[in-house]
Amino acid sequence: MNHLIKTETQGLICTITITNPPMNILTKEFREEFIPFMEQLKTSDIRVIILTGDGDRAFCAGADLNEEGELTNETVRKFLQEDCRVYDIINEMPQAVIAAVNGYAFGGGFELVLASDIRIMSERAKLCAAGVKVGLVVSTNRLVRLLGEARAKDIILTGRTVTAEEAYRMGLANTVVPHDQLLKQSMEWAQLIASRAPIAVRKAKDAIQKTLDMTWGEAMSMELDRFIECQATWDHKHAIESFFQKQQPQFKGK
Repeated sequence: MNHLIKTETQGLICTITITNPPMNILTKEFREEFIPFMEQLKTSDIRVIILTGDGDRAFCAGADLNEEGELTNETVRKFLQEDCRVYDIINEMPQAVIAAVNGYAFGGGFELVLASDIRIMSERAKLCAAGVKVGLVVSTNRLVRLLGEARAKDIILTGRTVTAEEAYRMGLANTVVPHDQLLKQSMEWAQLIASRAPIAVRKAKDAIQKTLDMTWGEAMSMELDRFIECQATWDHKHAIESFFQKQQPQFKGK
């Protein structure tokens, strides 16, 4: 039975809530629950995942400082690899992952936000790459890829807190909504994505994530390969038939 995550499935959408109040920090016990659950979701019928935090105060305030305080030169890399597995698995998920950011997203919580595909933020959300505030280096990989070098340096080198509105202006948040509308709006985004052809959504996410590591020619070749793969699916043929019949397609993922 899960203790540090709460899960709820509505049709093709799964909402995962981090439940470690008051700040929903990431602990060893959380990792041991979250990672196996996500592995199970990979092969499920779920098409979209919403990730949020319990309560009105924090999405996730980062790692357990007590755990970090016990690290030695011999154990730190293993700890970091286990910690990074939480963020990496979000990237690996074939489904789209929506971060519904309900409050503070600091340190590891910020990394969870960066790893997600869509970022919907409450007007109360606050973000911080807190590494330099505690003598560490964090978020240099994902943040540069999302925002570019200049903005990443601003956020990482200062360690300053970024509001939801600023995150939206710089392109980090997809939208900012009233706090009491956060889950409703996130569900609407999830339902829209879930209504699309699931094979195409999965292949598009995979291609987007790989394209920056390729040359232009390699990336274009991959895009054409994904098009060809999807063109042969039942979903594509059904969508074309539905278009000419002026009907809304109902995709089956085949």
